[in-house]
Amino acid sequence: MNAPSRLLALAVASLFATAAMAQYAPPPPPSPPAPTQDAMPPPPPPPPPAAQDTMPPPPPAPPAPPVEQPAPPPPPPAPLAGAPNGSAQLQTPQGTLTVNSGMPPATDYGPKPPFAQLDTNHDGRIDQNEAQAYIPLENDWIHVAHHASSISKAQYAAWGD
Repeated sequence: MNAPSRLLALAVASLFATAAMAQYAPPPPPSPPAPTQDAMPPPPPPPPPAAQDTMPPPPPAPPAPPVEQPAPPPPPPAPLAGAPNGSAQLQTPQGTLTVNSGMPPATDYGPKPPFAQLDTNHDGRIDQNEAQAYIPLENDWIHVAHHASSISKAQYAAWGD
């Protein structure tokens, strides 16, 4: 055998020997034996009967305090005469309190104005400042303009239909 072949054979043999040694794992140590009943100390003996007679009896438990029942809630106030269904009056230390709940009556703005009436600068578009002239359009601006800075005549015509 020539020198390179011997060197190659030695390297391969070393590799196999190292792999074989790496796979070998020593067995785990044996587990400790379980404790036996004899290893535990015996329980202490009960006290002699004479010692029990000399102990004073335990004090009686104090009676439980009576449980206070919460007062029932007051009945809901009656609606005011002639007021919407969601109104009520309550008496407070500061005086009478009137509570109104519900939606306010709708404001009628009438039909939407023509596009040309709102397009005051006559550029063919309604910007947000021009929309302030018609409150429903101003309130619905994001929906109508789709986050743009102005709306076209077609967008205005399609709005509210």
